[in-house]
Amino acid sequence: MPTPIRITTASEMRELDRIAEHEYGIEAQILMENAGRAAVQVLLEKFPTAGKDTEILVFAGKGNNAGDAFVVARRLMGLERRVRVFHLVDEKSYKGAVLKNFQILKKMKAKMSHVETAADLESFFSSSPGPFTVVDGILGTGLKGNLEGVFYDIVEMINRQHAREVIALDIPTGVSGDTGLVHGTSIQASLTVSFGFPKLGHFLPPAASRRGELVNVDISLPPRFRREGDKFLVIREPLAQLLQERDRYGHKNSFGHTVLVGGSPGRLGAIAMAARACHRIGTGLVTVMTWEDSIDALLIKLPDETMASPLKVSGPDFETYKRQMASYSSAVIGPGLGMRPEGRRLLEEMIPAYPHPMVLDADALNLIGDHGLHDLLLKRRAPTVLTPHPGEMARLLGVSKDEVVADPVAAVKAAVRKTHSIVLLKGAATLVGSLDDQLYLNHYPNDGMATAGSGDVLAGMIGGLLGQRMDPFQATLLGIYLHSLAGDHAAQLRGHRSMTAPDIIENIHNAFKDIKTPRAPTLPVEGRAHLL
Repeated sequence: MPTPIRITTASEMRELDRIAEHEYGIEAQILMENAGRAAVQVLLEKFPTAGKDTEILVFAGKGNNAGDAFVVARRLMGLERRVRVFHLVDEKSYKGAVLKNFQILKKMKAKMSHVETAADLESFFSSSPGPFTVVDGILGTGLKGNLEGVFYDIVEMINRQHAREVIALDIPTGVSGDTGLVHGTSIQASLTVSFGFPKLGHFLPPAASRRGELVNVDISLPPRFRREGDKFLVIREPLAQLLQERDRYGHKNSFGHTVLVGGSPGRLGAIAMAARACHRIGTGLVTVMTWEDSIDALLIKLPDETMASPLKVSGPDFETYKRQMASYSSAVIGPGLGMRPEGRRLLEEMIPAYPHPMVLDADALNLIGDHGLHDLLLKRRAPTVLTPHPGEMARLLGVSKDEVVADPVAAVKAAVRKTHSIVLLKGAATLVGSLDDQLYLNHYPNDGMATAGSGDVLAGMIGGLLGQRMDPFQATLLGIYLHSLAGDHAAQLRGHRSMTAPDIIENIHNAFKDIKTPRAPTLPVEGRAHLL
């Protein structure tokens, strides 16, 4: 399976740069040159007339991000583009490769200005009509604390100018590469060119909305770096290979039998949608169980091919009932289940005893959190997948929702440790944590997915893939990716405002077609020689 795209934190990327230099002899000057060259290639591919019908304003601040900016300015000058450089710190503050690139620009007689106060830049903008293309090399991943002083003022001023294009080098200034938080203010970029590996902050809200289009470029790091690490981006190619051809001579029992447990008076739509999604994902048989006071109403909502039976949590035949549960190849518990006392009894009986993969969603998670039933999960011998949204994650961990939103990566890792489960934290950027401490991120933002029932559909899809005896972690990754693809097709058909959860279900078949359609490989930026 192809190597997935690695994601790093800012500190991890700095350590990789250090290893490249000290263990491999790849000097900082080489990495800086490669970054600047690739950034110029991307910039001119996306905005071919930049520097011809605009003036390119390159803003350089501190550290290596400033050095990258100086390389970009020099290379653009070499291509006879109109370039002006504003450096926010004095030349005496630059060292090493950064200073060397600064001095080269001076020898090339580049238009350069030291901006000490916002008034210096305000004077320029008031006398220069533009239009402008802005290159942000102010801080990158070197951000520490909130933006203050001249850095804050300059960022705000750049945003007010409404430049034709704003290109951020590595990450927009003001954005945390680790958490996705915006520290005071940040550059609003139309394009971000990240170096080496993309950073977590490129994908986590609110910062994800500040980066514009994201292009990651190679800077000649050792190939082993791609395979190491513990954070990766969910992408099409590895997942497409997980969809094996089905046995054309198979029968319905060949493709699994998933049981879905949930639903309660007034909340039957959740379990019904999960069941429909389970069918669409290819499960051979689907059974739904709900409370006795809901079974008649549920039967009206279920497709004809879905079987249904009332839930039992006590009584003389309960042990026989529990043994029958073992015949299902996977289980989904929680959508619309409600918070009635019998729900706790249900979880206490089913979670430790069920011998196959299980998805716990919605009210099942709330019951675990409210009643402290986490130890039940530790008793399971089969894989468990938890699918909370931030509010459910907060209840599961006993923390505030704000804490989860502020550091979703830490929340996922904490939940994995506490429950010994695969944990999927839903959101515009969905995070999946594995039992071997790997974290995968599915970044497929679609505001149309923020609709009632979308999470129930996802639970049904993952449960159905588990029922078809896929590897649990791979089934979780494939489920969220197909869910995103189906949502994208639904948005194209219905529009983001008008799509509903059933529209996602009706486009699962398009997601299968999409993921299996061969695509022509695209050259990395470094291989597009025609650009320069």
